[in-house]
This record gives sequence, structure tokens and C-alpha cells, in this order.
Amino acid sequence: MGRRVTAALAVLLAALAMAVPALSVTVNEVAREVRCPTCNTPLDVSNSPAAQRMKIFIADRIAEGDGKQEIIDALVVEFGRGVLATPPKSGFDLVAWIVPIVLVVGGLAAIPFITRSWARRRGDAPAPEIAPEDAARLDEELRRRDA
Repeated sequence: MGRRVTAALAVLLAALAMAVPALSVTVNEVAREVRCPTCNTPLDVSNSPAAQRMKIFIADRIAEGDGKQEIIDALVVEFGRGVLATPPKSGFDLVAWIVPIVLVVGGLAAIPFITRSWARRRGDAPAPEIAPEDAARLDEELRRRDA
């Protein structure tokens, strides 16, 4: 019985040891969430000196065991909210998420009304009058073509 328990504990510890790297965060995962403060590009594609220092900072924090959100929060404290790649989904910044959705939905809802008004305008317009000399010339051209 003792051997079974020891074997089960060994398997459990091996499974936990394999799961820990899967839970750790990478520099690029964090870098996709923030922007370089000098060139305003995503940190994962920026090669500016400031971006390089930020990547080293992120790697150091990961080595210390910090999670993704803790690292992002530390970068916000250091560089301000402008370092975030996307605005937070709370407070006044929620407007940046809601307004585009409202505009798209409103635009889609307006399409039937706009197209209906265009169709009415086109249908209400009287046919253009043809001058008698132009009508005679057109008839003459058609007769020549048919002959």
C-alpha cells in the first residue's frame, strides 16, 4: 500500500511540475498588451531603446513570479495609461468600446431608410424632354442604321 501512495504522489508532483510552465506568462504575451511610449507601436514589434528596456523589465518581473496583469499594472504606473494597447473596459474609457458599436449599428439601421429615400427621388424625377431637332436627328440615325 505504501508503494502505491508513493507512486501516486510522484505522478501528481510530475503533473504539477509540467503544469507550472504552462501557467507562466511570456514577454511577448505581455508585450502585445502594451505600447512603446516613444514610437507608439505595439511593444512586441517595437525595437526602440525604450521598448528594449521595457522588455527587459517584463522579463525580470516574470522571473520574479509576477503575473501578466501585475506586470501591466506596473507599466501603467511607470508610463501612464497611454501605454495600454487597448483602453480599459471601465469608467470613461468604456466610451471607446461602446461608441463604435453604436455607430455601426446605427449606420446599418439607417441603410434601408436612406436607400428608400434615394429610390423615391429617382422615381419622382420626370423624364428629360428631348428637343424636337434632337428627336428628328435620332430618328434619322436609327433609320440609317437599320437600312
